[in-house]
Amino acid sequence: MFLEIFKTFIAVFLLGIVIKLLDDEVDGDKVLKAVYSSIYKDISAYKLPYSLLFVSLTMLLQPHLVFSLFTSAYMIGMFDFPNKKLPLKLKSYQEIGIIIVLNLFLIPLEIFFLSFTIILLIQLIDDLLDYKYDFKYGYKNYVNKFGKGEIIITSCILLLLCLILSWINTIIILSSNFFINYLYARI
Repeated sequence: MFLEIFKTFIAVFLLGIVIKLLDDEVDGDKVLKAVYSSIYKDISAYKLPYSLLFVSLTMLLQPHLVFSLFTSAYMIGMFDFPNKKLPLKLKSYQEIGIIIVLNLFLIPLEIFFLSFTIILLIQLIDDLLDYKYDFKYGYKNYVNKFGKGEIIITSCILLLLCLILSWINTIIILSSNFFINYLYARI
């Protein structure tokens, strides 16, 4: 039991680092962070090989959960740009559709639903924490789009759904996310 929890935490933690690095790459946040942190600059220089290594390790530890979490993060990241044409010559909504179908065929439904729900919850929590900064600088944010009260209520509902689906994985994923954000703020 404890070995399985440990494997899940390590897998989610390493995947979280990869998602954070990719998010910075896509959003362009790496430039500002690299100015203030030499550690981040060093990590950022080797993010591709480390990301591939970390994803490979996570797939060995928890393949269904990791695949579903990663693809859910990818889909939720594309929500704001549904008609954007991507390198595969598909629009974002088309890639999202393909990824949903892949998850439905390859991943147990409960794991996919938990992964999508918890990644959406993490996105909403992040938006709650960053809404003033995002509003000030014009970044897309669900709190600024729908309202703080609505996002808090939605987050509570999503948290309850996640706890019902798998309280252990919910605790592991959320604690890993908060730990990564804590470490990220320190570098």
